[in-house]
Amino acid sequence: MSSIETGSRRSVTDSLSRSHPPKSLSYVTPGAGCTAVIVALVEGRGLAKGEIGMASFDLKRPEVILSQFSDSQTYTQVMMKLQVMQPIEVLMPSTACEAGNMTVLFKMISNMIKTANMVTVHRKYFNEAKGLSYIKELCLLEYRTVELEVSTKYYCLATAAALIKYVEYIQDAVYAPGFLKVTFQGSENTAMIDISTAENLELLSNAHNPASAQSLYGVLNHTKTPSGARLLRSNILQPSCDTETIHLRQECVKGQCTILMCHGISKRETVQSPCCENPHQQLSRIP
Repeated sequence: MSSIETGSRRSVTDSLSRSHPPKSLSYVTPGAGCTAVIVALVEGRGLAKGEIGMASFDLKRPEVILSQFSDSQTYTQVMMKLQVMQPIEVLMPSTACEAGNMTVLFKMISNMIKTANMVTVHRKYFNEAKGLSYIKELCLLEYRTVELEVSTKYYCLATAAALIKYVEYIQDAVYAPGFLKVTFQGSENTAMIDISTAENLELLSNAHNPASAQSLYGVLNHTKTPSGARLLRSNILQPSCDTETIHLRQECVKGQCTILMCHGISKRETVQSPCCENPHQQLSRIP
């Protein structure tokens, strides 16, 4: 990787501003560890208002995740996706916070996503043609099919352009061709849980002691990697609506309960049963 040209770096700097000073990471879900994810967001204007483009970049591994979806006036999907990703910075066009006039989405993210610093960049960097060019050039060969998925998705391509440009600037480097894993994640067949419901049900954190691991996520979290932790958060906050997936998970849970019961019997009565064999094989089947 080589350095960015001076002129290019200056143009990004001139159009970038932080809306507020860095925040503490003390609000990160207990046990999740510090993340290194940067997210770029853009919302459609006029008749396209509510159409959201999103791109995330994990600085700890060369991976870009793209999304585009229609959201409600309460931006439930945006907020849930940000809760899953736990970004350290959220990048938005400067038009979202011009002359101190913040858009509803900008203000909501600032108030509710406590782990993230808000960064604004000139709207011209949200360029869909440049985003598609970046994907064609930088995407790993085995993930090139993502081009077909996003080629007509203006907003997620625009966020990809701004995000990659910004990451190259802050790292003072450019990425080599075929270096990034780029994937597209839709919101089909998933349910959405709003933030207030997640808080009331203590899905991610304990309502009385935010530092405590006594929550649904804390109890279930035995993951070993940041990607695994994000997947668990995603399954809690965006549970699947697919009937086949739900039934398969129910069968896996039923199998695990049977295994636990059998092991309890075998300890007391030294009884061996076929249902007690190889619990790790049972776990590997959970989707």
